[in-house]
Amino acid sequence: MFTNPSTPNLADFIVFAIAQGVPVADLPSGSPYPSWALGYALSVALCAPADLPAIVYVMAVYNLAYHQLLKTAQDQSGISFFTEQRTAFGMLSFVAGPVASSGDEGTNQTLVVPDWMKTMTISSNNLLKTPWGLAYLEYAQSYGPNIVGVA
Repeated sequence: MFTNPSTPNLADFIVFAIAQGVPVADLPSGSPYPSWALGYALSVALCAPADLPAIVYVMAVYNLAYHQLLKTAQDQSGISFFTEQRTAFGMLSFVAGPVASSGDEGTNQTLVVPDWMKTMTISSNNLLKTPWGLAYLEYAQSYGPNIVGVA
């Protein structure tokens, strides 16, 4: 699938994005969005320790970049993939945090909010909205319970 699975690169990120469902026509060769998303991810993703297989870091970067691509890319004329994804995942709406308790007259539910969620940044909270953002957070949290606030 990837031409160079040992290091993140634009060509392989585009292959990754298309494999996730982005229509080829929505990523024309002159589009700046994949490059911007990958650049963001490369600057934010935590560098992998030397003993970690390279593909783990590469996939973390691609997942973070794809989340960013969904947030920022504009659709080509006649295509609404990115708009639909932003709507489906609620990416343009603010969510202050997880629900701790909810209920009505007949039912009540209470969730335990983990300590690491109490100090999440807005950026990290946004990553919870998509499977790709969650995949990056899984990687980031492998560095420790509080590192999630870095993203």
